[in-house]
Amino acid sequence: MKKKNLIFTLLIFLTGFVSCNTNKVFLESNSNTILEKHLRVAILPFRVVFSEGYKKISTGNRQGNWQEQQRVAGLDLQKDAFTILTKRAAKKQWSFTVQDFLTTNKILQKEDIRFSELPSIEKGKLAKLLGVDAVIWGETTMEFNMGSFGNRNGMNTKMQLFDATSTLLIWQNEAFQELNSRADSPKDLSNRSVSSLINSLPYKKSSINY
Repeated sequence: MKKKNLIFTLLIFLTGFVSCNTNKVFLESNSNTILEKHLRVAILPFRVVFSEGYKKISTGNRQGNWQEQQRVAGLDLQKDAFTILTKRAAKKQWSFTVQDFLTTNKILQKEDIRFSELPSIEKGKLAKLLGVDAVIWGETTMEFNMGSFGNRNGMNTKMQLFDATSTLLIWQNEAFQELNSRADSPKDLSNRSVSSLINSLPYKKSSINY
C-alpha cells in the first residue's frame, strides 16, 4: 500500500493539471417514453482494464494476478455504483428501484454466465434475464503513463443504459477523472467517475406522489 501511495504521489507531480470531463453523450431519440416505463434497474459488474503503463509501475503485483484484480475491481465498482445510484434515485425522486447487486450476481451465476463473458453479451437481453426493465453497464480503464508528458493520468469510465423491452442502448456517457491529490487511489478516482456519470443519467423526477 505504501508503495502504491508513493507511485501515485510521483504521478501527481508529473501531471500538472486536474479535470473531470464528461463527453461523448448519446441519448436515444425516443428516450423519454422508454425511461418512464422503467420500474426496476440493475447494475452489472463493471469491466475494468489496467493499462500497460499502470501494470509497469505496479511492480509489487504479480503479472499473473491482473485478471483476478480486474475482476475484483469490477465487482467493487458494481457495489459502489449500486450504493450511489440508490441514494441518487431517492434524492432526485426517480420512479424506479435498484435491484440489489447480490441478487443480480446470483442470477448471473445461476445462469452460468461468467463475469468475463459480460462484455460480449447483449445487455438488453441480460436485462430480460435479470427480470428488470433496464441495466447499467460500465467499463473503466486506468491510464497511468509514468514520464509521458502530454498524456493524462487517471481513469476513463464509460457508462451505458440498456432497455429490456427494446434491448436498445438508451443512453451513454463518459467521464475522465484525473489525479488531483497525493492521497488519490484508484477507488477514489472510480467513485468520482461513477458518481458524476450516475448524476447525468437522463431520468426525470417522478410525478407520482407516494
